[in-house]
Amino acid sequence: MPVTPTAAAMSIALYLGLNGALQRRVDLESLAVGSVNRAKASSAGIGGKGQGAYIAALQLAEADAVAGVGAGLPTPKLCMFLGKGREGDMLGEFLSRRAGLGQGDSSDPSDLTSLWVPVDSPCRICTTIVESSSGDATEIVEPTGPVQVSEWDALLARLDAIHDVDGAAAVGVLGSMPPGVPTDGYAQILRKVCGPRTKVLIDSVVNVQGTLRAAAESVRSCDGRGGGTILKLNAREILKLVGQDLSGSDSQVAADPVAVADACLEIARSLGAASGCTVDYICFTDGPFPGGVMAIRSGRRWCLERTRSLRGPVVSPIGAGDSTSAGTLHAWCRSSVHAEDADAAAVEAFRFGLAVGAASCLTGDNAVFDMADVRDIFDSIVATEQ
Repeated sequence: MPVTPTAAAMSIALYLGLNGALQRRVDLESLAVGSVNRAKASSAGIGGKGQGAYIAALQLAEADAVAGVGAGLPTPKLCMFLGKGREGDMLGEFLSRRAGLGQGDSSDPSDLTSLWVPVDSPCRICTTIVESSSGDATEIVEPTGPVQVSEWDALLARLDAIHDVDGAAAVGVLGSMPPGVPTDGYAQILRKVCGPRTKVLIDSVVNVQGTLRAAAESVRSCDGRGGGTILKLNAREILKLVGQDLSGSDSQVAADPVAVADACLEIARSLGAASGCTVDYICFTDGPFPGGVMAIRSGRRWCLERTRSLRGPVVSPIGAGDSTSAGTLHAWCRSSVHAEDADAAAVEAFRFGLAVGAASCLTGDNAVFDMADVRDIFDSIVATEQ
């Protein structure tokens, strides 16, 4: 049932997880291609980038509430298509459990699922093979069944409740879209739910130019009214957008930060030339290597690096990028609209996001972390202006 329209749309941090999945994890000592591999363990859980970011955002909101600092911050809400069948039922159940339903919580199930649109296609399965010998993770992603026009229209209709004069407080655009969704699907959603003060984080390469342009135009980030747009990708994705490839394992081969910075500026130039507005910040991760931030309007650049090792070995890197996105958007929403140095506020938000992402690597569940780890890692990350 569609959610009832409300004047409190600014209280929502909307996470778009249009291409959800049931995540299946298989643990091996090492992967032998072409041979029989016997798993040490296997498990099922929540898959999909938007779903992972939403789970991370729920934990951050809960931590703020416990600390008494959550007043006025937006409530995370997930918008997704939910495939049918046993896998879809399991995904919905896992998400509900993570949101606290069925555990004595007073949450309203209809509110939790108000932006979940059931579809006729089966829910896909994403299988992650984690090698304990190297820490590498190999993903096998099933194709997604098509979304029908009527199902897409139903999702847009449910989002009508969010749109008012101000729009949502924050929007996270994450991951791919299923077949059948229009190429400009993300752009359509952003134009529907964003207002001039909405903060938008895009962690997707789907029609990235159109999505970025819709975000920049919708939030009017160039007029200084408090909204803005962050493009957050990994270094390889950024390089690929400008026609460059980097070979080698993400966990073993670092990207050239200067090449990544140049690619960021090229992406921003191609966007701004047509619209007059552009993305405000491009943030990038690079596996275990330093990340970075490009402030497009000022031309400033930062390198962000951990100064000490994690407290233990990486258990699973799956969901770290989604956690980083959620942590960045969450911290960015906490920063003051009238911050004296908006660039510094964005860098601190990404610094916090990196801490959340790294902390999630210390657990076996996607996008799940301990706040003590987040605080410890945050203190170890140094942001250096280049």
